[in-house]
Amino acid sequence: MEKEREITLEILTLATLASKGTKIARLSGNRNFDEKVVKAKMKSMKANGMLVPAIIVDAKKVIEAGLEIVDFGTGETISEADAVRYVVLVDANHRYKAHLNLLEANKDLKDEEKYKGEFYLIYALNEEIAVSRMFSEINICTNPWKGGDFPKGAKMACKEELPLLDFIVELTEQGYPLPTASKWGTFKAGITKEIMADAMAGKISDKLRKTNGLERGRRLLKAAVEHLSKEILKSRTLIDWIIYQYDEADDNQKGATIDNLVKFFSSLNKEKAEQIEKAKGQRGGDTKETIINRLLNSFYEQFIQSQSIPTDE
Repeated sequence: MEKEREITLEILTLATLASKGTKIARLSGNRNFDEKVVKAKMKSMKANGMLVPAIIVDAKKVIEAGLEIVDFGTGETISEADAVRYVVLVDANHRYKAHLNLLEANKDLKDEEKYKGEFYLIYALNEEIAVSRMFSEINICTNPWKGGDFPKGAKMACKEELPLLDFIVELTEQGYPLPTASKWGTFKAGITKEIMADAMAGKISDKLRKTNGLERGRRLLKAAVEHLSKEILKSRTLIDWIIYQYDEADDNQKGATIDNLVKFFSSLNKEKAEQIEKAKGQRGGDTKETIINRLLNSFYEQFIQSQSIPTDE
């Protein structure tokens, strides 16, 4: 047992693992690589080498925890039978990608210009906690994710069907901030990074199981995307204006309000849409958000009035 502990504490090199026939894997569905981050890592690693070892766990343990893994290089799914030949990066995916890129770049460089760094790894020290919790804690506490990374991580770990989570992942992968995606799906910013992190660790909030507002959000977004750009849709201004209209309506009129808003967005002409798109804040004057709200209020009022004009018999 003590010998196993010593191996766990040993800092390994990629070359050592390769000599044993061990390959590197990553979680399937893990956050996408940020090329700017990869380039920054390449510059740092070529100048300074690797300063902190990457953390790994045995691939078999990851699969036993119900998580899917893929070969880091090929992207092919790794079976339980093949898992004995792999370790999984718990963190340092960007650093490993940078390392591989630097090795690839060596082909076109003179010997004195080549990257000669090694990639170092260490097994996770606390093997008592669940693998899913380990991934969650490391990525949140020691290698902070962006808001949009959390839904993807939660979806990767959750085996339960969660339509709201699917919708939020769909939006965040298009660049919607997590709070904005949450509002489109629930009319609240209640689906937070913390809720996503808990879901990654197997603790699913009831908020993720609710779907009563999901169809409403889908209808509104489908109508709004007909005439408005994704940049407007991704900002909180538009969805906050929608939520205000809904909240101000009497309880018995909320359904009708959603119907009107869907029709309103579908009816926007090019001229009005361009006014909303091109709205700019004024120094010492109104903010962009204020101007957009004013335009939306004016256009919506015109729309409501047009709907209430009686027709001649």
